[in-house]
Amino acid sequence: LLNIHCLKPSPLPLPSGIPGSPGRQRRHMLPANEFRCLTPEDAAGVFEIEREAFISVSGNCPLNLDEVRHFLTLCPELSLGWFVEGRLVAFIIGSLWDEERLTQVRMG
Repeated sequence: LLNIHCLKPSPLPLPSGIPGSPGRQRRHMLPANEFRCLTPEDAAGVFEIEREAFISVSGNCPLNLDEVRHFLTLCPELSLGWFVEGRLVAFIIGSLWDEERLTQVRMG
């Protein structure tokens, strides 16, 4: 049985002389950038990135929004998203299989 844990973001200390570090006051606060496991609520963002990437290369996207949502419901621990100011900008989704090669049938 695999024991998989999602990464939890933690703030890094800022060196002195960096805006926001002790001794300097920031004028505004932006939402933190973070890595985290994806959730079914992130499916629309994942689908948009995936669609743009596939359409630019092959002209069509092999996935649909419901498939992405379903996968993120079943296996969120196999995903990791990079969020900038609360918006998904990049992601990686892993998969598990027990064959030497991954086929289109196994991907379903």
